[in-house]
Amino acid sequence: MMMFRGPNRLEAFSDGVFAIAITLLILEIKVPQVGGLGSGTALWRGLLHLWPSYLAYLLAFSTILISWIGHHMLIGQVKQVTQKLLIVNGFFLLTVSFLPFPTAVVAEYLRSESGSAAAAFYALANLLNSLAFFLLARTITAAHPDSLALLGRSQRDSFLGIFWCLACAVLALFSPLASLLLVAGLFVWWVRP
Repeated sequence: MMMFRGPNRLEAFSDGVFAIAITLLILEIKVPQVGGLGSGTALWRGLLHLWPSYLAYLLAFSTILISWIGHHMLIGQVKQVTQKLLIVNGFFLLTVSFLPFPTAVVAEYLRSESGSAAAAFYALANLLNSLAFFLLARTITAAHPDSLALLGRSQRDSFLGIFWCLACAVLALFSPLASLLLVAGLFVWWVRP
């Protein structure tokens, strides 16, 4: 197995991907068009009309932030980087950098008849993110069994996230908003001390 030096470059590259992904989220929120200078009331109405965009932004920002915190904790346990770790980390970053897209879909379609599909798509994107984090935690735990107590919780929580997000995807068929809020509930679980 090919071994690399310490995790500094891995962490720096990953931080760059996180920073770009989290920045892309805000670019999806567009300034409302109220025609000409418009009135203050029309602008406020336009801004309020964007509530699905604000909700989607908050959810995706939280997902990426919590993913970054978890990633930081996991990579802090790494003493030696392997090719397998680089590949699994790349898969995790793929899921993180994908999140702005389902966020934009939710913002665009939540209020429409496609709202259920949009919320289910968002939940499935989070399922993929949970799966990738689980694989990352498992890969690091296998290489660093001395950190099992800390890393074991990360594995359990991300494994729970896979099934939680699957349930949220099913729930989206009945209540898209409830599905999105329950995806957010997962963040509360993950951020607990």
